[in-house]
Amino acid sequence: MLQLQKQVAAVIKEYNLFRANDKVLLGVSGGPDSVALLSLIFDANRVIPAYSDIFIAHLNHLIRGKESEDDAQFVNNLAKKFKLSIVTERRDVKEIARDSKMSLEEAAREERYKFFESAAKRVGANVIAVGHNADDNAETILHRIIRGTGIVGVSGMKPRRKLTPFSTIDLVRPLLFTWRKDIVAYLKEKGLSYRVDSTNFKTDQFRNRIRAELIPLLEKNYNAGVKRSLIKLGETATQNYDFLEAQAKDLFKKVLLNIEGETDEILSEIVLDIHKLKEVPQILQQIIIKEAIVRLNIPLKKLGYKNYKNILSILNYQNTPVNTVVKGYLNIKIEDGKLHLSKEKYYIEESPVLKEAVIKIPGETSLVDMNCRIRMEIREIENGFLEGFKRSRTKYDEAVDFDKISMPLTVRTRRQGDKFWPLGSTGIQKVKDFFINNKIPVLERDTVPIVTMNGQPIWIVGFRIDDRIRITKETKKLLIMGAKGSSLLMA
Repeated sequence: MLQLQKQVAAVIKEYNLFRANDKVLLGVSGGPDSVALLSLIFDANRVIPAYSDIFIAHLNHLIRGKESEDDAQFVNNLAKKFKLSIVTERRDVKEIARDSKMSLEEAAREERYKFFESAAKRVGANVIAVGHNADDNAETILHRIIRGTGIVGVSGMKPRRKLTPFSTIDLVRPLLFTWRKDIVAYLKEKGLSYRVDSTNFKTDQFRNRIRAELIPLLEKNYNAGVKRSLIKLGETATQNYDFLEAQAKDLFKKVLLNIEGETDEILSEIVLDIHKLKEVPQILQQIIIKEAIVRLNIPLKKLGYKNYKNILSILNYQNTPVNTVVKGYLNIKIEDGKLHLSKEKYYIEESPVLKEAVIKIPGETSLVDMNCRIRMEIREIENGFLEGFKRSRTKYDEAVDFDKISMPLTVRTRRQGDKFWPLGSTGIQKVKDFFINNKIPVLERDTVPIVTMNGQPIWIVGFRIDDRIRITKETKKLLIMGAKGSSLLMA
């Protein structure tokens, strides 16, 4: 018992989890971790006062019916036993999960932290302490590895962090380096009872299968100390990421163009210097973009690896203006060497990347806005010309039946409602669906030139022509279409 108390006290001191004037809110579910947290923090403060006040917070998720009600009563009795004030609340997490289309686990976590924040404000607490332990951290790291994650996800949980990026409330985890078995042994020695969540034993939940099946399998057949290895990986990743993040935050100030962004407040827009951004490694570029997203108060979990990859792809390889939206949360505009990021829309429909231009036939049409050229040539089918063309063509060259062409042809970028009949497909489809089906990144879709006839697309440059202008046995004259330019490198 004394050993665990010393260990937790050492963690509190090393990570400066509490200060003398802190008001601490303890998240207590009634489970072994939270009961141990309550007991340890309460006892530590009696011996050497580390903070001015302690409060208890309990959220009834209403997930397990009578079990949930019994949990709430159990925690209320704990509050009386320790003579501490308690804040309780009831939220129907199942209904919230259905309405918000989230998993039950995700909704429960989100509502729990929302409750903790409101409860902390209600009692004036500036620190929230929760009972995550070393096993939880190892399981979290493995869970993220399996699902797919980067260096941040592998870092696992932190002993101390801001509740939200701009919050004045800290979230701390005093038991983060304590193993579950030691917590249970401590409670037994102290004679403290606790509640057991029956849903923890249901293996229909992915996280529970990791705890109940995968980790025991790894411990038995591969590495008895796999949890310690995962924790070590997390610590190493944290050290590496902390270094990279510090570098990126310094660079952020250098690439930032709008003065208001120098503050730590939530901003409406951030403007970054693309030329300076390109000079740093892409891992730092990504962290700089992440810093901008944080300052815009957009939840980081809303954007995934592919979103960052698309942004960096456009940033580093696209030479034409861009105006697009990422997953409905982040609005991006790239022009004049500047990257504009905002929660507000930049009105794509009012500022097209490429204004519609009539194409010279035959001849070459320069698209200044997109730094590329469209070339048209009329040829007869004779002397094996078509066979030679097919052998030497690139993805930016096409041959179509000239007699099926109605002039003038124009070139522009996509518009809402555009449709065409992709060569080889069964019928007409929306250009939007074509882009999705062909996995064309969202941030590139507004930069793809489209050749049109009678207002409708006939060639998505670099991808597909319309089936209705294809060459057949009856074709006598060809229209050779080609495109060149640095802006087509990523198409």
